[in-house]
Amino acid sequence: MINSQQDLLEFSCSLVLVTYNRAQILDKILDSIEKYGWKYLNLIIVDNNSEDMTSQVIDKYQEKLKIRLIRSKENLGHGGGLALALDYLIHADQKPEYLIFLEDDSIPARELPDTLISQISNSEFSLLSPLGSIATLGKRTLIFPSPGEIKEVDFAVFDGAVMRWEVVSKVGIPVPDWFMMVDDYEYCYRIKQAGFKMGVIHNDFHQIFHLGAGSGFTGSSLWRGYYQERNYVFFVKKHFTLFNLADFVVFFGKRVFGSLAAPDRFQRIRLKFIGLWHGLINRKGRTLDPKSLRFNS
Repeated sequence: MINSQQDLLEFSCSLVLVTYNRAQILDKILDSIEKYGWKYLNLIIVDNNSEDMTSQVIDKYQEKLKIRLIRSKENLGHGGGLALALDYLIHADQKPEYLIFLEDDSIPARELPDTLISQISNSEFSLLSPLGSIATLGKRTLIFPSPGEIKEVDFAVFDGAVMRWEVVSKVGIPVPDWFMMVDDYEYCYRIKQAGFKMGVIHNDFHQIFHLGAGSGFTGSSLWRGYYQERNYVFFVKKHFTLFNLADFVVFFGKRVFGSLAAPDRFQRIRLKFIGLWHGLINRKGRTLDPKSLRFNS
């Protein structure tokens, strides 16, 4: 059982963080890591072509925190950024035993690495997360374990999660060209298909803000709705089963019906059907600009 930071030194761990235009909170995250004095192999940061002060914030901490910066030439979305980071580690000379995933809208507590590695190293699980769900037809049920308990799930959020390196060795990297939405679900699906177990643990070590999620009928949920439908079509095509097809049909119907209550219902539903069509004709990447809601030619 791992009981201290000294015990943690027995394990090699890489931290992975993808960021885009969140310089202020990124500064808080990196300042916290510096103050905590975490021990790790390296800190991989993927800057998804940020347009704010992100570069200056990273420069401020680069030497002190052993940051390996990967700058993308365009905003690839979280999945694409994560793919860049894991591909870098695949080709690195020294491989970590564990990966800990951070995000640019969450503040970790001092005990995060100790909590994650102590629990996963003493378990049969290959990925542990503070948030996850069980999949049934047309429904995802969030699982909330008690302190000290691990519950198996079908899908796990990567924010604040830990994963054994052997998963990357066998499963590979997330899909790099879906931009946003469903890429994490698809990666979890492959992890489970490869025979690895994913679990959820009680979260008292990571403050997740979900700044970009946009619940309700927001501008964020508008453009995300397009990518959700498009990428779910990609998922069904890549992992076709009757269950996955029926699951998509039920979800699509629910989301279209739910959009009828939105003040911008016609635009919202239109984008969902365009997403469906673009998935069928295989239009990948950042095809819809989130700010202007214009499609790339």
